[in-house]
Amino acid sequence: MLFVQNSMAHKFHNDERGTVVVMFGLIAVMIAMFAALAIDLSRVNHERSRVSNALDAAALAAGKALLNGNSSDSDIQQIARSFFNQNMKVAERFGTIINIDVAVDRASNGVKITATVEVPMTLARIGGFDKFTFPVVAQTSFEQNDIELSMALDVTGSMGGTGKLDALKAASNDLFDILLPDGGTSNKVRIALAPYSSGVNGGVYAALAAGATATRGCLFERENMNTISDDAPANGSYFKAIGMSGIAASAGCPPTSMIVPLTEDKSRLRSQVQAYTASGSTAGHLGVQWAWNMLSPAWGGIFTGPNAPTRYDDRKTNKVMILMTDGLFNTIAGRNDGDNSPSAARSQKLAVDMCTAMRDKGVTVYTVGFKLSEISSATLRSKAAQTLQDCAGSARNYFDADNANELRDAFAAIAEQINNLRLTN
Repeated sequence: MLFVQNSMAHKFHNDERGTVVVMFGLIAVMIAMFAALAIDLSRVNHERSRVSNALDAAALAAGKALLNGNSSDSDIQQIARSFFNQNMKVAERFGTIINIDVAVDRASNGVKITATVEVPMTLARIGGFDKFTFPVVAQTSFEQNDIELSMALDVTGSMGGTGKLDALKAASNDLFDILLPDGGTSNKVRIALAPYSSGVNGGVYAALAAGATATRGCLFERENMNTISDDAPANGSYFKAIGMSGIAASAGCPPTSMIVPLTEDKSRLRSQVQAYTASGSTAGHLGVQWAWNMLSPAWGGIFTGPNAPTRYDDRKTNKVMILMTDGLFNTIAGRNDGDNSPSAARSQKLAVDMCTAMRDKGVTVYTVGFKLSEISSATLRSKAAQTLQDCAGSARNYFDADNANELRDAFAAIAEQINNLRLTN
């Protein structure tokens, strides 16, 4: 009897089936918990991504408002909240925004938006997790490098129709407001103007550039017309004027649209642009040449004092050129021989070669085609667009504007790119 009892005790001691059942039950509970947490974690990540995308859009919109310089802190905060709320409507929601804070820091030229998000748990409630609360942050800023911008602007006869010149004036003023806000900037920003038609009006600088009296201030190509250079004028490389050899007797230049060297005087820039009138044909390469001249340190002996450009290797300064036109470059030496002429091809090539040389020296080139769709021939439209694309050297830096609003948008986008507005978180 004693043997039987000991045998049963021994079997009970060695029977592990009950332990296995208990362990399996515990593992099953843990697996269920992990599955529940995984499902709720997926909901949290979905909500974090959705809120992050909405915050990024809001931060960029608020950053643009800060760059424009015409908005108060409360205006910027309202813009941020409006963009955020609008973008939050477009996706499924798993959580609730319990707080949103918009901080505008004008000293660092940045906007920081923080949203506090609460996501209720579902299956994870089994483990005592009722909700998960977390912050999401988006922040924008723009670099504080100094800026030297030169604008080659088309004021040819074709710009006089269908409100084109008025659109150019409005777009230019928008750009001035972004880069030279009324409240000032912590960096040094200067803008130059190089309006062009058949020639360029050098104003008070014309005689220095020509090495002689320049009638009505009108300037054309250098003495060696194929020169691709930003060298200052000197013997053998002066710019030609009306009455000089090779220049058409009927040549002219914009009478009320003179070059303006680098300046931070926004009121002067505005008044100069406001005075623009439309006349003449399109020597776009001359616009590029003079936009380049006013950025070139080689011209420091002509554009002096507050108008003097910095060195190319000055790492604190971003040098930029904008070339805008509504047509095909077609004029050499003050003479337009037609859009399909060798001189038209020459003007286009000179412009591209100069743009390329500028880029090689570290100048960022942007180009804008305005209402190129109005050019009658598809072939000529293609040539005009290709010239601008080749000048820009990058699809990102070429803009095609088909109406006044698109022109304003293009100039504003360029200004924002110049300021390097970006997300920093």
